[in-house]
Amino acid sequence: MAEGVVGLLIVKLGDALASEAVEIAKSMLGLEGSSLKRLFSEIREVKGELESIHAFLQAADRFRDYSDETTSMFVKQIRSLAFGIEDVGDEFTYKIGEGGGRMSLKRMCKISTWSRLAGNLQDIKISLKSAAKRRIRYDLKDVVESGAKSMPRRSSNWRSDSAHFKSEDELVGIDKNRELLMRWMKDEQQQHRIVSVWGMGGIGKTALVANVYNAIKDDFDTCAWITVSQSYEPDDLLRRAVQEFRKNDRKKDFPIDIDISNYRRLVETIRFYLENKRYVLVLDDVWSTNVWFDSKDAFGGGNVTGRIILTSRNYDVALLAPETHIINLHPLVRSHAWDLFCKEAFWKNENRNCPPELLHWAQSFVDKCHGLPIAIVCIARLLSFQGSTHSDWEKVNKNLEMQLTNNSVMDMMNLILKISLEDLPHNIKNCFLYCSMFPEKFAMKTKLMVRLWVVEGFVEETEQETPENTAEHYLTELVNRCLLLVVRRNESGRIKEFQMHDVLRVLALSKAREQQFCIAFNHTSTNLIGEARRLSVQRGDIAEIAGHTPHLRSLLLFQNSPTTASLRSISRSIKLLSVLDLTDSSIDMLPEEAFGLFNLRLLGLRRTKINKLPRSIGRLKNLLVLDAFKSKIVKLPLEITKLRKLTHLIVTSKPVVGSLQFVPSAGVPAPIGICSLTSLRTLHMMEASSEMVHHLGALVQMRTFGISKVQSCHCEHLFPSITNMIHLTRLGIQADSSQELLHLEALKSPPLLQKLFLEGALSQESLPHFMSVSNLNNLRSLRLVGSRLDENAFLNLESLQQLVKLQLYDAYDGKNIYFHENSFPKLRVLSIRGATQLSEIKMKKGAVASLADLKLLLCPKLKQLPYGIEHVSTLEELTLDNTAEELVNKVRQKTERIISHVQRVYVGFSRNGVLAAERIQ
Repeated sequence: MAEGVVGLLIVKLGDALASEAVEIAKSMLGLEGSSLKRLFSEIREVKGELESIHAFLQAADRFRDYSDETTSMFVKQIRSLAFGIEDVGDEFTYKIGEGGGRMSLKRMCKISTWSRLAGNLQDIKISLKSAAKRRIRYDLKDVVESGAKSMPRRSSNWRSDSAHFKSEDELVGIDKNRELLMRWMKDEQQQHRIVSVWGMGGIGKTALVANVYNAIKDDFDTCAWITVSQSYEPDDLLRRAVQEFRKNDRKKDFPIDIDISNYRRLVETIRFYLENKRYVLVLDDVWSTNVWFDSKDAFGGGNVTGRIILTSRNYDVALLAPETHIINLHPLVRSHAWDLFCKEAFWKNENRNCPPELLHWAQSFVDKCHGLPIAIVCIARLLSFQGSTHSDWEKVNKNLEMQLTNNSVMDMMNLILKISLEDLPHNIKNCFLYCSMFPEKFAMKTKLMVRLWVVEGFVEETEQETPENTAEHYLTELVNRCLLLVVRRNESGRIKEFQMHDVLRVLALSKAREQQFCIAFNHTSTNLIGEARRLSVQRGDIAEIAGHTPHLRSLLLFQNSPTTASLRSISRSIKLLSVLDLTDSSIDMLPEEAFGLFNLRLLGLRRTKINKLPRSIGRLKNLLVLDAFKSKIVKLPLEITKLRKLTHLIVTSKPVVGSLQFVPSAGVPAPIGICSLTSLRTLHMMEASSEMVHHLGALVQMRTFGISKVQSCHCEHLFPSITNMIHLTRLGIQADSSQELLHLEALKSPPLLQKLFLEGALSQESLPHFMSVSNLNNLRSLRLVGSRLDENAFLNLESLQQLVKLQLYDAYDGKNIYFHENSFPKLRVLSIRGATQLSEIKMKKGAVASLADLKLLLCPKLKQLPYGIEHVSTLEELTLDNTAEELVNKVRQKTERIISHVQRVYVGFSRNGVLAAERIQ
């Protein structure tokens, strides 16, 4: 992981060098200019040295466990020196941010600072060269040779071998998948078939496949089991296939004296041998799709009846099989997890039952494992060697993190994580380790996390993608490798929330602490924080850490409510902070000292009680993200427009209303000059003004835009400006009042628009014209509030062929809604709320063919279920809230047979202005 530290540092130094000409010009030359030139010269030299070291570390980190102690020591020294360089670079940025410098005293202080920093870099540069000489000046020969010799053994053969000897009663929860896999293997209708089994490391892929393999291999002419290493060689893989096929050849007709010296001869030999034979081949623990493409010529001959099983923790590999023949292994259900735990923890007991006095802790340990078999087995075996009293197990629970990372029984879990991380690019490794700072079982929001990854510098910039899009690709990669677990996806399949498996989190935290990458602080000894660059505080007063974290760059708070005094203490002692996230804390005011954190790149005030930002916010010149979503802020100071680097400005408040009417978040007045922030990619949510709508066209980088209090007179200038936001994917427009009409005639949808939210009455011509002139092929989600649609206007929505989610909130004034045949083919979510006149819904057969979730809320005249709902076979969930009592009673009494196919049915009522629902099916 040291290469990750160096990689981030190279980017930081590049940013510092980019300001060279400007800062020297501002210095007015003289002594200050001379000092600055020397400092920039040292930065350039150190950056060049680091680039050479970075190339070395990328290889050294991969083979670190096979390298000599000298290399290991060198890597530690480089990491320490890199942190020293980062301190210099960040202090330089901080001092630049202090501004001033015209007065002689301040200028003399800066001259002294530039000289000191240049001297520090010179000393570090000497240390770098000295360390490199001890490591034979970046020579990779020893590392590569050592790694190459050892790599064939890194393939986890020990796990495969062990899996072959597991008896039936040792395997838990595999029955359904075993039956399915057996059926595929024995299906004589298929001549040649590839199937794949994928899931996270330790989920039981090898155990399942080994069980099936041993059961069916004698039914084939020959068989082969090959565990694939991460650094496999195609020739070596095929030679092992030859050895396996020869060893398991039932007819003993595999040629003995053959030339297998090169790839071509190996392919020809295997193809010739497999001709007219039935065989089964298992490629276990495949990391790359190249494994198949490098070997398929040998196994895909003409008259061959083959069964090939791939196991992998990588989804891309799983897709080598047809989608109909992929088994995705999930964690064990609780009953199976409990059975497995008892078999391993109480193997000394004749009946393997849990003693009553250990029941509480046993259940707690099972819960921590989240159904992951390898974690259950490891922890259960660890506990089987402990004492058998309540206090013994309580002690293990208190020291679980230490046990997981230090106990020899846990080597298996450590190896799984190590192998999973080894072939990840260093920036994606950093993203993974960063997730370990979040609390156990915490559901992380994709939007918030990708912004954190970006401001932390983990995301590589490309011309084709925004950093946030690239970060989402990183997240998908981690999910596809089963390192992160998806909690919730949106209607289009995009990951909305995810979490880290508890056991992997413990191991990742250990690795992160070892690398001084980050620490999760739980009111334990502050001396454990050490040189850590990032800290999450999940318990305790943050004032305690103020004097112990001089190198801290990022501070995240969870379930913590700091005082203004403790934040003042932090701001004074940790001046180089770049991330300060106070989300969900009860803080109501930021101390003035917080606005002296000139290196701050993200300030998270989401759902805090802060109601005002001072004018000194303008001092945070490096701020990229200001997130005050659902805070108490009602006005922004004019100085916000000085933050020219801002990419995400999110300020909304949530009105407290007891009504059942849908009430969206409110925006804040737009400060004069807000449109000068041309780097903005997110602006949510500003109140419209004549000045703003005239200049909005300057914000051409916008991806997400929300505007409120729009008046009819604004539309003429506002909508053409939005049309020019060609990168826009999410758009929200709220009218000033129900009397204001949104004239959509001037709005032509940006081509990439995916989500659209319109609140306000639409003129009669608006919707038909908007649909006809706009290219809405990418629109996935549409929410209309107060739109006053009638039957004819609703028909225009049927042109949205890609729509996945449609919400009509107090938006429909018609009596009937008719869904024509083949309308809304991809719609999965439909919510109709507050349609006070609606009395009938008809769904023609073939309409809404993908609908999964239907909500009919506050529709008092709707006395019957939608006609044709029985034809919507995809419907999984139906909710009826405050519809006609007659309909609710029929559904509650389960007399409506036309919805018998719906898995979940909820009926509801309002109580004190809040909707509630009960499940009846």
